[in-house]
Order: sequence, then structure tokens, then C-alpha cells
Amino acid sequence: MRADPRAAAMPEAELQEAVRTMCCQLGLFHYHPYSSVRSEPGWPDSVIVGRRVLFRELKSEFGKLSPAQVKVSYLLKAAGASWKIWRPSDLLDGTIARELTEVAGVQAELFSA
Repeated sequence: MRADPRAAAMPEAELQEAVRTMCCQLGLFHYHPYSSVRSEPGWPDSVIVGRRVLFRELKSEFGKLSPAQVKVSYLLKAAGASWKIWRPSDLLDGTIARELTEVAGVQAELFSA
């Protein structure tokens, strides 16, 4: 199966902005460290707080996790946290919208075409 060319062309910064905008529209608290230089290595790109807390690492369509990101993912999941990678294809197929609307406690139709 070939990747959607729109997903393959979307930079991580565009995905991050889309997630930030959706969180704002849904009234969710969204934290994104603006500079990873002073952050602990491996900390996820987005922490989203609603009815529960989501830890999401944002990657380009073919981006790989660093060893520190793998370690933090295991630590968060072992502690019972919701940790996942989101990629542009997750934005385009509605996965991100479904997860955000669920954590916000609203209907997913908000972001439907």
C-alpha cells in the first residue's frame, strides 16, 4: 500500500499546528515545548489534557523515534499513560480528530467534512 502523497509531504511543524488548532477549538489544554534544547530528552511533542491526558509524539510520515523517545514511551505506558505516535496520515484519516473529540467529550462530527 502506497502512502498518501499529502501525508508524505506534510512537515512535522504543520502537523503540530493542526493538533494545536484542534485542541484550541475543543477547549483542550495543549502543551508543546517550543524548544527541545532545555527539555528532557525523549519528552513527547504534545501533552493534551481533557477528560484524560494524552501524550503524543508527532512525527513526519516516515520519521523514526530516537532512543530517548523510545525509553520515555515505555516509561509512560508502564505508568498507565496514553502514549502514541501521530503522523500526518492520522490527521488525514480522522484518527487525531476522533481521539481529541473523545478526550474532550464531544461528538467527532465537529471536524467532519
